Amino acid sequence: MRLFLSGNEAIAFGLIEAGARFIVGYPGTPSSEVIPMAIEIKKKFGIRGYFDWSVNEKVAFEEATAASYAHIGSAVVMKQVGLNVAMDPFMNTAMTGAPSGLVVVVADDPGPHSSQTEQDSRFLAFFAKIPVLEPSTPKEAYEFSKRALHLSRDFEIPVMIRSTTRVSHSREDIEIGEIGGLEVNPHFVKDVDRFAATPHFRLILHKKLNEKIGRIKNLDWFSDFEKYFEGEILIVTSGVSFAYLYDIVKDNNLEDKIKLLRIRMPYPLDVEKLKGVIDKAGCKRVLVIEEGYPVLEMQLKTVMPSIDGRLSGLVSNEGELTIDKIGEILSKAGILNRKSCDFVAPPFKRPSLCPGCGHRSAFFVIKQVFRNSAIYTGDIGCYTLGLNLGAVDTVHCMGASVSFAFGFDKVFSLFGKSDQVVVATIGDSTFFHSGITALIDAVHNNSKLILVILDNSTVAMTGNQTTPANEYSQTGEKTKPIEIERVVEALGVEFLRVRDAYDIDGMIEDLKSAKDFVLNSKSPAVLIFRHPCVYSGEGLKNNVRFKDVYIDKELCTGCKVCVKQFECPSLIFDENKEKVFIDVVTCIKCGQCVKSCPFDAIKVEQ
Repeated sequence: MRLFLSGNEAIAFGLIEAGARFIVGYPGTPSSEVIPMAIEIKKKFGIRGYFDWSVNEKVAFEEATAASYAHIGSAVVMKQVGLNVAMDPFMNTAMTGAPSGLVVVVADDPGPHSSQTEQDSRFLAFFAKIPVLEPSTPKEAYEFSKRALHLSRDFEIPVMIRSTTRVSHSREDIEIGEIGGLEVNPHFVKDVDRFAATPHFRLILHKKLNEKIGRIKNLDWFSDFEKYFEGEILIVTSGVSFAYLYDIVKDNNLEDKIKLLRIRMPYPLDVEKLKGVIDKAGCKRVLVIEEGYPVLEMQLKTVMPSIDGRLSGLVSNEGELTIDKIGEILSKAGILNRKSCDFVAPPFKRPSLCPGCGHRSAFFVIKQVFRNSAIYTGDIGCYTLGLNLGAVDTVHCMGASVSFAFGFDKVFSLFGKSDQVVVATIGDSTFFHSGITALIDAVHNNSKLILVILDNSTVAMTGNQTTPANEYSQTGEKTKPIEIERVVEALGVEFLRVRDAYDIDGMIEDLKSAKDFVLNSKSPAVLIFRHPCVYSGEGLKNNVRFKDVYIDKELCTGCKVCVKQFECPSLIFDENKEKVFIDVVTCIKCGQCVKSCPFDAIKVEQ
């Protein structure tokens, strides 16, 4: 069967073909497509297995580890910052091992394009002492995923598949093997010295882990180094950088100038064997070009100090290594003569919330009520774009809006500024992910923060995945919805209001009441502003509320308040006429912009 698959989709096929029957994770671009494809494969081929989203990456990792303990081939999927959340079980599972195989699929985001950090997960695999395989193409993502689960099962050790944005999202025609036909027999063999190890036995497990790594680095397929071309300058490379370098060599007829040495397993790297291969090649110069941190370079430099790469300054220490960037590196090294060309960058247009998004109305109201008197702590999600509306001052990591609000409130209160208002905003999925624990601290320690939970009933930014509040799981199975308001009440929050985010007057009333409450009671107030995402099925069905929304040209003064302070992409300022008009192609006729005009120039037709 031949299919045209993305790298993420190919990973799902490879894992299931190799025998993975428990695949969980948390959505995050560029990793989000693995689990939906696994669910689709399950339905199409009648696979018995559990494939679904978890509340966060740490929980997902622990669930998958338990499944492996029960002798079910497992995998856990996340993006690079998700691995930060899962570090505790990640480090521990490296010690205890994974009896029936556990593949850790991590999609890194060099650039970064949609992340709060630019980091290299191979470095964390190096840190945890687990093998990492790095595909260069979607086809290799399929093949490497199969090999990763087999390697993990053979050595009872977690194995990482490190993808990157370009590998995860590019597509390739792939021949897929047989899916299904796997007999599974879940069972758990108790071994407390291993699975419940005290510090003394952890030392023993660490020694065994080191022995596993020593054996793995000598395996033929994983430690063999693929050589391409016959030039005098050798470039050691891996991952998507290899694919780019291969194209550059072919396109520029550099076959007699460059030799490529491609690494499939960046860690553990048999540096003595690699040095022997390089010495035998007899090249006059050795470069290392790899996407991310100098993982290959650091290991190789222990035996070959003269190599060039990030550590020598040849390769930049930040930014994605695109094909153009690698071309610049080769030019800097005197290998490639690039013709200079003038590149005209397109005008910058910052991202903004979608037309009709309930978050926009919530942020507009927050800023109208508090102006510049409040500190606004934001979080990770679509609602990070509250930056554009002036209602987000900090963005750090998932759940940090609540923790930051707590910290700000305590500091200002401690030093005599108890009237300082702090407003935290967090999405529904992020609240479940890591906001609950921070709110526990705020309630327990009498923090007078205002928490606004922006509930659009989905993980919108990464592709509308389900949340614990949904009635059905990603697989379509009936679930027990977890109501956010009941969680908030159970934590002891005394002030709670739930409001539709399209009710602008109601939100203003709630925010003013919340302010009065926190300043007088010295405890947190929680507001849930709820409206379905405009790109969900429910949102598309219910958000068109008016027959028409239009600008009264006679009343429009061209003040741009609606454009700048409400910032809906459907509101466009005509520089020639000095009037605002509505883009009828993108406008969903929700009518929320009506409240943003100080001259009542925006009208609706019922």
